Amino acid sequence: MTALTHTPLPTTEPPQTGSPRIRAADEDDRDFLRSLFTSTLSPFYDGDHAAHADRVLDAHLASGRDPFGHFSHSQRTFMLCSDDTPDAERLGVLHLVVKRQGTVKISPLILVPEHRSRSRLGTTLLRAAEDFAREAGARQLYCTVAAANTAAIDFFLWHGFVPAGGAPGQYKSDSTEHMLYKDLTLRTEPAGDDHSGAVSGARIRLFRPQDAPGLRELVLRAMQPAYRGVNADWVDALIAGHNRRNHGDLNQKFKIIHVAVDETNTVRGVAAAGLKKGLSVKLMPLCADHPAVLARLLDQLPDLHRGLGRKLYTHQPPDPAITALMQSRGWFLEGLMPAAYHPDTCIVQWGLILPAAPHRTGDAHE
Repeated sequence: MTALTHTPLPTTEPPQTGSPRIRAADEDDRDFLRSLFTSTLSPFYDGDHAAHADRVLDAHLASGRDPFGHFSHSQRTFMLCSDDTPDAERLGVLHLVVKRQGTVKISPLILVPEHRSRSRLGTTLLRAAEDFAREAGARQLYCTVAAANTAAIDFFLWHGFVPAGGAPGQYKSDSTEHMLYKDLTLRTEPAGDDHSGAVSGARIRLFRPQDAPGLRELVLRAMQPAYRGVNADWVDALIAGHNRRNHGDLNQKFKIIHVAVDETNTVRGVAAAGLKKGLSVKLMPLCADHPAVLARLLDQLPDLHRGLGRKLYTHQPPDPAITALMQSRGWFLEGLMPAAYHPDTCIVQWGLILPAAPHRTGDAHE
C-alpha cells in the first residue's frame, strides 16, 4: 500500500483579525501543550502526559516524522488561537496522525476548559481535521475516547462518527475506551448494469408467492459462499415457515419474511424473522444485492418487528460494508463464531434491542 503523503492543513479563507484561527504548532507552544495534556488527559488515562506532549510536538517539528511510530507515516500538531496576532490566546490543540494504512487518527483534540462553552470552537477543529484527512487521501478519520468523557463522545457522535466498540482497561484499569470513526469516502450508487438506479425506490413488504423465484436466486447467490447447507431445499423450508406464520406457534418455527423490491417487483433484499425462546427474534437470512438495499432494510427492521420480541439478532459474514452498516444503525457486535456456518468463515453475531411499543407486524407493509 502506498503511504500517505504529508498534507498541510487546508485553509478555505484567509483568517480575519479577531476571529479564531488555526496555525501549526511551534516550539513556543511546548509548555502550554505539556500543561494542557496533563490537566485534561489525566482523569481518563494513565501515563506521563507531559512526555506525550513532548513526543507529538517533537514529531511535528521534525517535519512530521515520528522515528518511533510503526504505522505512523507523519504527525502534525495545530493550535486553535483567538486571532492571528503573535500574542493570541491559545484556545485548543489538534494533533493528527497520518497512518500508513490510509487512515488518520485524532490524538487528541482538546479545547481549553474555560473555552469549551464557546460556540463551534470544537467544530472548527474537527472540520480542520476532516479537511486535512481528505487532502491526505485518507478513507477514514478515527479516534478513541474514554467512556467517562461523555461530552467528547456526544460531540463526535453529533458530527457523524460511528461507535465501533469499547475496550475495557485499555489505557486505564478502571476505564473503557470507546473507538469511533468517520468514513471519509463519498460513496455514490453506481449506475449501469446492476440496476442500482432502482435501489432508491426499493420498498419493503411481506413476501408474496410470486416472489419465490427471485427470493431463491438472491438467497442462494448471497449466502452460499459463507453458509454451508443453504440450498434450494433450505429456501423452500424457509418459505414453508412463512406460510405457517399465522399459526403463531413458536414450536412450529414459523417465519415472517419481508422482501425489498424495486419498481419492477424484482427481489433485491430479504429479511426472514424467526421468533425464539426468550422473545428474541433471529433474522436469517438478512441479505441484499446492494448495500443501499441492505441499509434500507436495516432502517425499517425495528418498525417491522416492534412488538414481536424484545431484541433482534442476526449472523453475518465479517464484511467491511456490512459491518459499517450495522454499526451506523446501532447494532452491537455480540460475538464471533469461527467456522459456525463454514469452515473458512468467522461469522459475526449482531444484536439490536427493539423498541417496546406494540406494533402489528406485516399487514401495514402490504
